[in-house]
Amino acid sequence: MALKRAFYRTGDAICDEILGLLEKFANETLAKQDKFRLGVSGGSLADILCEGMSDLRSDFSKWQIFFCDERVVPVGDKESTFGIFKRDLLANCDNIPESVFFPVNTSLEVNEAAAEYERTIRQTFGLEKPEDIPSFDLLILGIGPDGHTASLFPGHPLLDEKKKLIAPIDNSPKPPPKRVTMTLPLINNAKVCLFGAQGGGKAQMLKRIVADRDSTLPATLVDPPKGELIFVACDAAAALIEGDPFKRS
Repeated sequence: MALKRAFYRTGDAICDEILGLLEKFANETLAKQDKFRLGVSGGSLADILCEGMSDLRSDFSKWQIFFCDERVVPVGDKESTFGIFKRDLLANCDNIPESVFFPVNTSLEVNEAAAEYERTIRQTFGLEKPEDIPSFDLLILGIGPDGHTASLFPGHPLLDEKKKLIAPIDNSPKPPPKRVTMTLPLINNAKVCLFGAQGGGKAQMLKRIVADRDSTLPATLVDPPKGELIFVACDAAAALIEGDPFKRS
């Protein structure tokens, strides 16, 4: 079976395409099963979701929303990803219940926060065997200026993590230093991994990830063997990529 890989150019902005794909995958999933399990990221992608998610046509009561990574700071801190959704989405809409979010307990020490979040994910998916790996329906991932994704950074030992699905990091090269993150075994077991890249500042890095397949970059290592991999980029971010980088000759 051919791997499903896609690269979409979107003109000036990626927001409509990201939201459209989110609605599409949510409703296709709910046509086949009871729950839609989503992983979200922070930064500009969180801003896009907070601005437009409540307008999507879907049964949000059947969504379960987790975090691809989280900063171990209080929810009221500006660095908190759940804090962004709580402040900019949940406080401004009445059709998405807060109960569909599964936040990291950031009041715990970083190692325990990661361990508890992995237990929460396993329980929600109904997995009992330690070797079982959940398969999220969709993960929405960002690309950092150094090629990091979630809180997986270039050259960091967590790139080689094989056992933990959620791992602690207390020496993040990007502040704040303490975080919890999905690891590659969990990310690469998703049904769909969706990257968003906005702005000309992402152009060189996106070329290294998509066209050059630079394996020193964590975002390049996201390559789900059984799932779809989609990149959505504005024209400026895609400027250095010619044609369809996934087209087979």
